[in-house]
Amino acid sequence: MKYCSCLIVGMLTFSSWAISPEEIRIDPPHWWAGLHVESLELLVEMNLGLNEEFKITDVKGDKITLLSDVEAQNRDYHYVTISIDSTAAAQNIYIKGWLYKGGQKFPISKLYKFKERESESHNYMGLNERDLIYLVTPDRFANGDSKNDVINDLREHHVNSSEGFSRHGGDIQGLTSQLDYIKTLGVTAVWTMPLLINDMPEYSYHGYAITDHYQVDPRFGGIKAYKEYSRQLHERDMKLVMDIIPNHMGTFNRLFQNPPDSNWINAWPLEGKIDEKGQVAGATITNHRYATLYDPYAAPSDKKQFSDGWFVPSMVDLNQKNPECAKYLTQNSIWWIEELGVDAFRVDTWVYPDQDFLDHWSKEIHMVFPDFFIFSESWVHNEHSQAYFSNRHSSLDGVADFNMYEAWKDALENPTSWNSGLNSLYMNIASDYQYSSPYKFITFLDNHDAGRFFAKINQDFDLFKMGIVMLYSTRGIPCLYYGTEILLSGLDDHGEIREDMPGGWSDRRDKRNVFKETALSELEKKALFFVRKMAQIRSSYKVIGTGLFRHWAPDDDIYSYCWYNENDILFVLANRSKKTQSFDLKRLTELTFKEGRVVLDSKDVNNESEEWDIISNTEEISMPPNGVKILYLKR
Repeated sequence: MKYCSCLIVGMLTFSSWAISPEEIRIDPPHWWAGLHVESLELLVEMNLGLNEEFKITDVKGDKITLLSDVEAQNRDYHYVTISIDSTAAAQNIYIKGWLYKGGQKFPISKLYKFKERESESHNYMGLNERDLIYLVTPDRFANGDSKNDVINDLREHHVNSSEGFSRHGGDIQGLTSQLDYIKTLGVTAVWTMPLLINDMPEYSYHGYAITDHYQVDPRFGGIKAYKEYSRQLHERDMKLVMDIIPNHMGTFNRLFQNPPDSNWINAWPLEGKIDEKGQVAGATITNHRYATLYDPYAAPSDKKQFSDGWFVPSMVDLNQKNPECAKYLTQNSIWWIEELGVDAFRVDTWVYPDQDFLDHWSKEIHMVFPDFFIFSESWVHNEHSQAYFSNRHSSLDGVADFNMYEAWKDALENPTSWNSGLNSLYMNIASDYQYSSPYKFITFLDNHDAGRFFAKINQDFDLFKMGIVMLYSTRGIPCLYYGTEILLSGLDDHGEIREDMPGGWSDRRDKRNVFKETALSELEKKALFFVRKMAQIRSSYKVIGTGLFRHWAPDDDIYSYCWYNENDILFVLANRSKKTQSFDLKRLTELTFKEGRVVLDSKDVNNESEEWDIISNTEEISMPPNGVKILYLKR
């Protein structure tokens, strides 16, 4: 299937074999003046017949000229590079050439737009240590337009809310309609799983098998809905985090079905047939051994299989070593930032693509958008691996901190011993010396690939509060997974982990609407109140993320840490014991203070007292079983 754009052919009539406008495509579909990109490589595609060819010979525009026209290995494609003067204004240009067959030639003239930039869309660009991210699975959050649930022209054209791996019907309009609710959680940025089209026979809901890099999935509402969502986010002073995937694409992407060059694809399968599930037999699957990239003794075959193998049989591994493929992916990323006003990228499967490409890709993005924020999904299982993948790239702003996630799991799910529980958390944070910017790591208690936090702690509400306090007050940029605030409890299976948000489906099935507090159980109300209270504390005490961080080794099952500057100390204590314990404030040593008060006591959350009730550096703080306290100390 060919995706095409309008072609103006310099003839009033076409011969019976001439290419029609619907058989022409140019990627990127348009560009912008003043984007500080000196040259642009257009991928021009025509569906040629036997003995047909085309050439691009000229670009008609003001201060925009043709540099080169190179036919790809697949003659349906040309790499057309144009030069853009820094002073070139917004305009319509014409890309001209000739279509040849049988000794005849026919002129073609393609309209291509250079648009004005919308500068205000970048006012919120970037993330920092004061942000709070909310992660959403769009298909499972809310349905704002039931008319786009089924698109009959696409391969998966049904919804089935009882099946975890089918589409449920959530869309961008539904997400946009609940931005006020999300705002009440103290959220400053929203990250969604991918929204580009996944025209795959199954599992298309998750978005990670893109079949067109320049099209928003119509079942999510299309580009118009995405732009309105961006506008509404920014109107509420929230940021747009886009999930981007340079490692792979879906098997029904035309760039696999009819690639410009076979070298665009890694481990080209011996059997190219795609089955009814969209899987390709014979494709080499990655061994997932990320250590081969830094292991001095790694076998070359292991290293190659890791980097060049497919993630799964339905996701084609892209070869970023190919310069044209690399250019295509880089320009596509820049295009979406400008088109939507994206403020940050979360990069899927960061460790799998060519690492030199990722370094160049992120630097190119930062050259155009210096304030942009890029964080990686580097799902590794120890600190030295995380250090390798974070420090290797000077232009990588942050990483999703899976090691902190594992440390929190140990601390909150297991009793404390010399090497486990709270000591795992302490040792993980002590390993920050290996990283260049750990304050910009993205921290989380659960996400779209891991079991729900409340389920993991066996629905212990005291431990829930302890986890939320740690998430919102430890170093890094916290990320809350949708529904954690109301104790959603799906465990292990992806379909359950990415469960529906009750209330987003008024068109068909919900018995209650959790976006309205009256529909919540008493425990859910307490959880939502606590999440909002911690967001308020994080917002009110600016020392979090901006001051210096210090922590104390666990003692008697109490772990403590603080943020401090010359005026303020915000001190957090967590007792991971089933008995009452105490912490001696003399351990603060040179962090002296004049007076203080309890900001939060997890056993008495409703206490709003402003009384200054801590008066001595020698006082011992009593900690209830599995309790958390936050103290504000004035210096």
